[in-house]
Amino acid sequence: SALRKIYVEDLGNMDATLLYQTIPETDSEGRGVADMRSMEKKLSVKVVFDEVTGHVYLVGDAKKIEKKCFALRNMLSHYHWRLSGKDVALG
Repeated sequence: SALRKIYVEDLGNMDATLLYQTIPETDSEGRGVADMRSMEKKLSVKVVFDEVTGHVYLVGDAKKIEKKCFALRNMLSHYHWRLSGKDVALG
C-alpha cells in the first residue's frame, strides 16, 4: 500500500477546550459531536482540539481537507461564532 502524506490545516486559535465543550453530543441539525465523528470517519480526516495552544486542526489527506471538509469547517465555525462572534470560514 502506498503511504499518503498527512496534511495539517490550522484553523487558528479557537479556544479549543471551550469550543469542544460547547458542541453538543447530538444536534437535530447535524452539528453535534456524533455528527462530527461521523464526518471524520466518512472523510478519513480528524478534527484535533489542542488544549495547550487553543488551536483546532484538520488532519488527513490534503485533497480531502481542501475539497471535502466544508461541512466540518462550517460546523466548527458555527460554534466558534457563537462563542466569540468571529466566523473562521470567512477568514
